[in-house]
Amino acid sequence: MTKGGWSGGLVEWTEGDTAFISAIFSWNAQKAYSLCVYYRELGFNVRCGGQAIYQNPKMFAEFDTNGTIDALSHHNPMAVFTSRGCIRKCSFCLVPKLEGDLVELDDWLVKPIVCDNNLLATSTSHFDKVIDRLLESRIRGIDFNQGLDARILTDYHAKRLAELPKGTIVRLALDNVATEKLYLSAFKRLRDAGIRSKQIRTYVLIGYKDTPEDARYRLEKVRGLSVLPNPMRYQPLDALRRNSHVGENWSNDLLIKYMRYWSNLNKVGGLTFDEWIRFERTQ
Repeated sequence: MTKGGWSGGLVEWTEGDTAFISAIFSWNAQKAYSLCVYYRELGFNVRCGGQAIYQNPKMFAEFDTNGTIDALSHHNPMAVFTSRGCIRKCSFCLVPKLEGDLVELDDWLVKPIVCDNNLLATSTSHFDKVIDRLLESRIRGIDFNQGLDARILTDYHAKRLAELPKGTIVRLALDNVATEKLYLSAFKRLRDAGIRSKQIRTYVLIGYKDTPEDARYRLEKVRGLSVLPNPMRYQPLDALRRNSHVGENWSNDLLIKYMRYWSNLNKVGGLTFDEWIRFERTQ
C-alpha cells in the first residue's frame, strides 16, 4: 500500500504470535476467511474484525472476533477517527448497526484524512477541537473522507472549515432528490465562507430506490455547480460479490456506463453523457 493510499478493504498483519485480519466490504468475506485459515495453519493465533466479518458471524465462528481491532491505520496510515457512530439510520449504511450512537473520542492522532461518519453531529466543542488540532499541526492534504452531513451544516461549520488550508477537500452527499434544497444550502454556505468549488466533492448514490433519470438529475445538478460528483453504486450490505446488485429500474450495463462516465468527467473532453455514449458505440 502506498503512503496515504487505501488498502482496498482487506488488510492482514502480525504482531508477535497473533495474526490480524480486517475486512470492510462484505465481498471480501470469503478471502478474509481463507486468510484466517492460512494464518491458523502457520501456528498463529487469529483475530479478525471489520464489517465483513461481523456481517458473517457463522463463517467466522471458529475464530476470535471478540473486542475491537484498531485496523484503520493498516487500511490507510493517513486516516483517523475522532468520533464513532452516527445519529442517522440510513437503510443503506451499516454504521448504526455496527457502531451504534454517536460517541466522541477523547483523543486521536492528528492525520489528514478524517473518517468520522458524522463529524458535524458532534458537539461544537469537539468539532472545534478537531479543526484547531488540524490547524496547529500545519498538516496538508486534509480530506473529510466520509462526507459532512449537509442537513446540519451551519454557517459556523463553514466558517471554521474555511480556516483550513486551501487544498482541504470537503465532501457532501446528494443521495436523493428530497435532500436537494438542504444540499444546495450547505453548498452555498461553504462557498460564502470562501471554500472554492474545486475543494468540494459530492457523493451521489445511484441504483438504490431511484431511476436513471433521477440519478442523472442529481449528477447534473452537482456538475452544474462546478463540483465533481462522485457516483457511488449501491451495494447491498450483505453482498458477497461487488456490483452484483442491479436495481429494478436499472440494467447492469447502464449502471456501468453511469459509473464510467461520471467518475471520469476530467477525461471525457467536455462530452455530455449522451455524446459520450454515442462516441463509445463507435469504438
